Amino acid sequence: MTGNLIQARVRVLWGGTNLTSWDGKVDFPTGEPVVYDVEVNLSAETEGPTATMKWNPTGPGMAVYEYFISDKGSLGTQITIEYFYPGGKKIVFVFIWTGQTISYGNDMTVIVKMKSELAGLINGNLRNIAHADTTNTGISAISAIDYVTKQFALEEFKDLIRYSSVAKKDMEKAKLATNYANDTTYGAQISNIAQQTGNMAFANNIGKANIVLFAPFSWDKKTPVKNGVTDIKPGNMPDPAIRYGYLLGPSLINTITRTSEWKPPQQTNQYTPSTQVKAKPPENKTGEATKQVPSKPQTNVTKTQKPTKAPIGTSNGRSTPGIGNKDNPDQVEKQNALNLEKDSTLSVSTYLVPALVGVKPHDILYIPSLKGDFIEDWIIQSVDYNQNDGKVEVSIQASRVYGQGSPMNPLAADKFKDYATSNGLIGKNATLSKWEEYAWIWPLGQSPSAASNPQSSRGYGDVVDY
Repeated sequence: MTGNLIQARVRVLWGGTNLTSWDGKVDFPTGEPVVYDVEVNLSAETEGPTATMKWNPTGPGMAVYEYFISDKGSLGTQITIEYFYPGGKKIVFVFIWTGQTISYGNDMTVIVKMKSELAGLINGNLRNIAHADTTNTGISAISAIDYVTKQFALEEFKDLIRYSSVAKKDMEKAKLATNYANDTTYGAQISNIAQQTGNMAFANNIGKANIVLFAPFSWDKKTPVKNGVTDIKPGNMPDPAIRYGYLLGPSLINTITRTSEWKPPQQTNQYTPSTQVKAKPPENKTGEATKQVPSKPQTNVTKTQKPTKAPIGTSNGRSTPGIGNKDNPDQVEKQNALNLEKDSTLSVSTYLVPALVGVKPHDILYIPSLKGDFIEDWIIQSVDYNQNDGKVEVSIQASRVYGQGSPMNPLAADKFKDYATSNGLIGKNATLSKWEEYAWIWPLGQSPSAASNPQSSRGYGDVVDY
């Protein structure tokens, strides 16, 4: 078998100028990289996307850098970072320049810092919010978000807020009575409303900067999880509002670490793993449970007062959210599900193989036993794409409820278990070569037979750009 070496690629564009293969106006060797060590960080909640890259510290390289940061038109232009395989999937992030760190001496290093446009767009202004229901029927959580968007004059930004399918249905069903806040940011308001309905706000800049609201994975047992290898076609990106699943096994793991820790105070006799403190409706004077459930930020004041630099979150503790429920039937169950989903943690570090291109927070990692008798599902909490020394690595942090061998979402897990079994990844017909094909060949739009046939029109490793 013959073919070309396939390797993950990184492309950085500042406006329309290619920084990884220089084609700009300033005098610098054409085709040479101006930047290196490009890293992108994504988090499932609270923190917005960030990125760094190192700039060529030579004289010609610094001349290029000074051109960009001194030109007003260039300084405010989007910087796009793309990780991809030629002929395979891709993921593209959009950033803006936010600063640099320059170290002088024998080892001179220039580190360029970038953040998502969300950082200024949704956390740059403070407003007072006063929104109350006058019809006695309640305000849907969707309407509350639309009202806040109008208050912050952000209606012109289409798709600034997106929803997973089940989160949208739940937020249309949940009815709020009031929403009051003093000196709050747009990002804090979206986060508070999401928490009030038991959902999560995911700030992302995949293709376009926006916020996606997700329901807890362990609570939503009906929405299908798409296959990140077969459902994202070559040349395409993942949809940030959709959960994708990825199987982990040989050829996809460099190091993997699992950790389970009880949440305090499980060490006492009163609290055991099965009787953790859970959210519940407060009782009125007669002892009967009421429908009015305080929002999560109100019952955890100390956390909301902590300063944060995140585009999703509070503004130096000045936000004083006051959200009252009219009818929010799923809130408590969903908030408990979110808490339990953090019981166990998983850390994965590996080479960015074609199968994992596009992996993002809120996607699911499926780890099957090679015998095929069980499969575990893990919710991705953060992803770090890192190009360094000619290679690209991906580091993933994930979590799940405590316990091994049983999935949180059996319907989706069975789908991926059947897929793994039928393709020789687990069970009696499992082979290492099948895992290599899953990791390297199938995501490039090839079948295993085409990859091993040197007479085919497109062989394994042929470079096809798009």
